[in-house]
Amino acid sequence: MGHRVDDDDVELHAFADDARAFLDRARPRRPAETPAAAWGVGSEGLTVFHETAGAEEVAEVEAAKAWQAERWDAGFGWITGPVEHGGAGGTPEHESVYRRIEDEYDVPDMMPLRIGLGTVSHALSTFGTDEQIGEHAVGLHSGRLVACQLFSEPDAGSDLANVRTRAGRDGSSWLLTGQKVWSSNAHLADIGLALARTDADGPKHASLTMFVVPMATPGVTVRPLRQLTGGASFTEVFLDEVLVPDTLRVGGIGQGWSVTTSTLAAERTAVGDRSHGLMARAMTLLRMLVSEGGAVAGPVERDALAAIEVRLRVARYHQARMQAVPPERATGGERVMDKLMLTTTMRHMGDVASTLLGPRLVADTGEWGTYAWSKWVLGAPGMKIGGGTDEVLKSMVAERVLGLPREPKPAAPAGPTPSTRGATPRES
Repeated sequence: MGHRVDDDDVELHAFADDARAFLDRARPRRPAETPAAAWGVGSEGLTVFHETAGAEEVAEVEAAKAWQAERWDAGFGWITGPVEHGGAGGTPEHESVYRRIEDEYDVPDMMPLRIGLGTVSHALSTFGTDEQIGEHAVGLHSGRLVACQLFSEPDAGSDLANVRTRAGRDGSSWLLTGQKVWSSNAHLADIGLALARTDADGPKHASLTMFVVPMATPGVTVRPLRQLTGGASFTEVFLDEVLVPDTLRVGGIGQGWSVTTSTLAAERTAVGDRSHGLMARAMTLLRMLVSEGGAVAGPVERDALAAIEVRLRVARYHQARMQAVPPERATGGERVMDKLMLTTTMRHMGDVASTLLGPRLVADTGEWGTYAWSKWVLGAPGMKIGGGTDEVLKSMVAERVLGLPREPKPAAPAGPTPSTRGATPRES
């Protein structure tokens, strides 16, 4: 059944008609029986993170860029973007309507572009100059550029404001030196959004500045990080006196924390948005383990399956409610809840799959729909990190939404923070 729009909203209904007309011209519709609804057909699609490599990965990136360019030319490449920069000036509801309609069509996997479209573009369009928006944000939405985030660091843990990457003045430019980790798509990216410390002696949160780093700049080194699943969805990035002109500074000097918090809120929204389809597919296969895959479900397992269905339905309703709230009125806590509900449900799904499959989860017999769940079980913990760790997000909800006492913070160590200047890349 196609996505329906409230008939009372004439403008939104017309937008949906235009979107469907474009997609009818551009792409074939998905068959009524998709692999998620046909046991034993195609790939199970239970990989939580994108894990292709080599020529296959390059081909996926090119396909995603080509489709994004086609969207852009048709007016659907930046639905919520400013009209003066080629966007459609629409609302999040327009974006949601388009995504759900597009789900009915056979389109390329857009995973390689999602960091750029979902988070980096938000930082640029909110805090960037007209030139940065016109060059980089438009480049992302028109399919010319791929972006990554350069936020997390090995020694900062969940305390992102404690980053040690340094940015020192060099005339009209900056020299960036440090190490970043857990960066998706860095090996494919044209640009990276990098958080760096520009005042070693200033207050922790008020000494950070954000930069756009062209990834081809001398001094940038990218190395893959191997995961439990065997894939390498993430990378570590080393910055060795990387020269970045001041024109690529995003926001004011020392205002990097404001850019960061706004970007992370957008990232949590993007994580939630793109995960709902994955979760729905996995739930279909989980039910089919019993109906088609020979798994035996007793009362306890059936109760667990029902509870997961309820969790998924609540998460979807919560997301729909959030999409109806204007961005300026939404709080960080509301977005955090969306992400927490998904990661918790993902863990429960893995637990139920493990119970239903038993040894078939860990022994690859070639049987469809069984061993593939090992990718889900091993990959799900990574979702608890992306967009902020679950532990930190729960503290945020407790303190900022429920009004509970703030968690005591350990005293800062005496003396200056050690510099990473000239640090040798570590083996991954």
